[in-house]
Amino acid sequence: MKSNNLLIVEDNSYIGEKIVNAVKEFSGIQDVRLTKTLQEAISFFNTTTFKLVVLDLNLPDGNGIELLKWSKERQIEAKFFVFSSSTELKRISLKYGAFAFFDKAKDFDELIETLKNA
Repeated sequence: MKSNNLLIVEDNSYIGEKIVNAVKEFSGIQDVRLTKTLQEAISFFNTTTFKLVVLDLNLPDGNGIELLKWSKERQIEAKFFVFSSSTELKRISLKYGAFAFFDKAKDFDELIETLKNA
């Protein structure tokens, strides 16, 4: 069985750590990486295969949509879960291959539950 690796792309340290701590309890996830930037996320993809990605859209070095486009062009088979307060970008996120969109303001528990079942 291929291991389930999770990449969390989130520039808010508190939220990133909260997700990391919540998913540490899951037996299905072997490796969790946390990054705050698009460029570091891309470099992680060059060395690791991720099955699951939690993606914030507003990052210090760009927009998470860029990572969705980048991964789609390279046919990366990961499930992207966008977790953002930019709900106006939901449709665009889904268009570029996001598996699901979660509103940071209210969907934290739903995000964690979805990751648990992914």
